[in-house]
Amino acid sequence: MTVERARQRAQLLDSATDGELKQLRLGPPRAVLTEIRTYLIRRSEVMKTKNNPIQLLRFRQENLVALIVLGPTIDRGPTDQHFNFDSGARLSFGLTLRVVDDGSRLVSFRYHYVLPAGGSPKYIRFDLNDAPHVDPLLEPRCHLHPGLDDARIPFAPRHPIEVLDRIFFALEKQG
Repeated sequence: MTVERARQRAQLLDSATDGELKQLRLGPPRAVLTEIRTYLIRRSEVMKTKNNPIQLLRFRQENLVALIVLGPTIDRGPTDQHFNFDSGARLSFGLTLRVVDDGSRLVSFRYHYVLPAGGSPKYIRFDLNDAPHVDPLLEPRCHLHPGLDDARIPFAPRHPIEVLDRIFFALEKQG
């Protein structure tokens, strides 16, 4: 076991991530926005906490790149721009899509879920970087932060709705 061999395995994992991203086809960016908005509206309907996904979600498209954003880019504390849960948890996220053919491909994402006060860990963040890091052993292209900025656990890229499923039905455990 050497650090060089570990880096080789990490590079292979990033290559596999690239392959999975090429296979993961999404609808056109506005259709993805509509799907996410509908999802959040339905989740809001069963919650006591009032959220307005129509106002919370922002969309911008320039040429072949589209951004879907909810909440602040960096979470520095609660804001009225977050999606708030009954538990006291909050969510912000951002997705970057590239238009291809009759749909789009995922370029990057960041889902930042802050657990309620006193929760452990304090947050969980799902990240997909837009390009591989120079050292994929330290920063896999697609990774999870388990409440520590310096800890990055690799995971496979997922459809945006699948990540929301994990947040709403596994982390938040409300249905």
